[in-house]
Amino acid sequence: MVSAYRNFGFWRLDLDAGHFFASEDVYRIFDLPFSTGPMNLVETMGRVHEEDKQNMMETYELASLHKTGFHHAYRVKNGMGGYKMVRTVAEFRNIPGTSGDLIGITYEFAEQLNIIGFTEKDGLP
Repeated sequence: MVSAYRNFGFWRLDLDAGHFFASEDVYRIFDLPFSTGPMNLVETMGRVHEEDKQNMMETYELASLHKTGFHHAYRVKNGMGGYKMVRTVAEFRNIPGTSGDLIGITYEFAEQLNIIGFTEKDGLP
């Protein structure tokens, strides 16, 4: 139902391999050609606003390190010389015998917010 009125996609980050797999809609949000293999993160990050890249990378790093979820709003090139707002929401998924995965959703939205949040876990600074 949500995907009927906005671009809305699903993804998974394999923490052991460092591979980021995403649905076709996530590729569409970043204006990239779809691939069934891992996303090219260099191309993906090339579409994120320069001021948002550092926060974005730190968010994934902290979530991986502390095995927690997060939400993050940031700007992505819109193909018309400007930017659109995108939000990613993720959760850590424990997989025995591995470092686990981060799984989540990414979608476009209209509000101008620049927020980052983590789920509450012991030991998170």
